[in-house]
Amino acid sequence: MLNFLRRYFLTGLLAITPLAFTSWILWRLYNVVSIWVQPWVLRVPGLGEAYPEFVLTLIGFSVFALAIILVGMFTRNLIGMAFFRLLERFFERIPVVKSLFSATKQLSEVFLQDRRKAFQKVVLFQYPRPGIFSIGFVTRDEDDEFLVNVFLPTTPNPTSGFLLLVPRDEVRLLGIPVEEAIKCIVSGGAIMTTDQAATMEKMAKELHSEKNNQITGEELDRD
Repeated sequence: MLNFLRRYFLTGLLAITPLAFTSWILWRLYNVVSIWVQPWVLRVPGLGEAYPEFVLTLIGFSVFALAIILVGMFTRNLIGMAFFRLLERFFERIPVVKSLFSATKQLSEVFLQDRRKAFQKVVLFQYPRPGIFSIGFVTRDEDDEFLVNVFLPTTPNPTSGFLLLVPRDEVRLLGIPVEEAIKCIVSGGAIMTTDQAATMEKMAKELHSEKNNQITGEELDRD
């Protein structure tokens, strides 16, 4: 009976958690828009009397989204690009703000751009030691370079992780879509198809066998 309740409790928790977390983020965004944008909407004559508060917040949210779109359009022309370059140079000259601004900008460029550009391929490699395998995303891969830049995400938050420089011959392309790999990482490996597991096991055996052969060859050379 206890195992029965525990199993269904965990199943229900797994179903509710992403919904609750997403709802919480949307609710926080709603509150921010309500506090900062709604007062400006109320300045329009007649709106406050004609519409309830909820509708005014939605109007404020639409205005907020439109403002972001206009900023994006502004930054795509020459004047906007020059203006934001001046702002960036200003922030980059402030000692403490410089580090915070630079880190935030780099993270934004990685995670807000097209995922296909940020994470090029899903690979398997041995980390943190031979015989232990990790899933990572290739962020830079030049054919004439010995090392491949691999981002190793953490579970369950894939936006944090480590940058690893891995020799090219020590990574294996899994052929899994980036979105599917992220689901696997966020779930701690619980969301994984049979084909994906078989592919990972095959690649892991190849890497492990090659590593053992390399160690054996080095030992024979020393003898």
